[in-house]
Amino acid sequence: MLRKPRVQTLPLTEIPVMRPKLPEQKLIAKYIKRIDQNRIYTNYGPLQEELTSRLAEYFGVADDQVLLVANGTVALQGAIETVSQASEKWIVPSWTFVASAEAVASARKEVVFGDVDSETWTLQFSNKTNQFSHMVVAPFGAAPQVVDWQQSQNGGPLVIDAASCFDACKSLQYDQLTQTVVMVSLHATKLVTTGEGGVLIGDASWLADVKQWSNFGFRGQRVAGIRGTNAKLSEYGAAIGLASLDEWERTRSVLLSLTARYMSALRSVGLSAQPGLKDGTVSSTIVTKFPSKAMREAAQLSLSRHHIATRAWWSEGIHRMESFANCQKREDLVVTEALGDTTLGLPFYIDMTDRELDRIIEAIDESEVLEP
Repeated sequence: MLRKPRVQTLPLTEIPVMRPKLPEQKLIAKYIKRIDQNRIYTNYGPLQEELTSRLAEYFGVADDQVLLVANGTVALQGAIETVSQASEKWIVPSWTFVASAEAVASARKEVVFGDVDSETWTLQFSNKTNQFSHMVVAPFGAAPQVVDWQQSQNGGPLVIDAASCFDACKSLQYDQLTQTVVMVSLHATKLVTTGEGGVLIGDASWLADVKQWSNFGFRGQRVAGIRGTNAKLSEYGAAIGLASLDEWERTRSVLLSLTARYMSALRSVGLSAQPGLKDGTVSSTIVTKFPSKAMREAAQLSLSRHHIATRAWWSEGIHRMESFANCQKREDLVVTEALGDTTLGLPFYIDMTDRELDRIIEAIDESEVLEP
């Protein structure tokens, strides 16, 4: 008896959460050639100075209001270590990436966790926290509310972690950056990248102190005037950054179109993306919120079965992590815990196809997570 041949179906290709894409070699080559010619590889070389100037033009500030650093975490640490008239206790939202709190702890300051607003996912304002300094986090591409926070601080120092907010930070009012620094990450997963790096934008006097800190405490001579470290960006990182900046307008156009399609697709199943995208900016991530933890878990399971990766970008809040479990809390972290239970990072990258987006939405819809 002849058996019917078994029909073999090809397995679904996995859809990753991210597929970072740095500038291709041909775009970086002209900058590498300049490094070969200059034979300067670090220590504030000509490419780093050019990238500084171009970023200053983009952000609408003077060159001395921009400082490139080896990565975003040490940029935050340097800002906290060098700030004057700051409290030993820093309010940090528990709803953020752990690097925000790590930077405060590495600067030998005490972390005090605060809750976030349920609508904006940003640190809640409070009139009872003047005894604290603040690290405000702009979540997932949101525009940092610099002026509002400055007013609440009564002129005190303010550090803003805007790691994923390269696009949204272009519209900041930098003429009002007294006693304020904003950090934007230039990591490989971000919108504009140096491979690994970060940039501080803000108070020129404060940034001069951070620059000294990031260069072993040297300022103008090889004598350490303050305690510091080595956190400089190399010329090779600057070369990638210049090539990435060359591509930024095209990158933004592609991501803006993808974001619009994504948000429309999410609306078709009753969901939405993070609140920061409502202003028409782009981010390097898409985070959606489900009506309940059970619905989030059902969607995550369905997506996994369809070989679609997801990520809880900020876990369940830093206060739930073992390394920060003993930190003080300013209040009950009700919103943070709700967001930790109900949000989910979905796949998002520049060359995502319409078919991949369809698969994501079909998997969510199949999970019946929107059923009460």
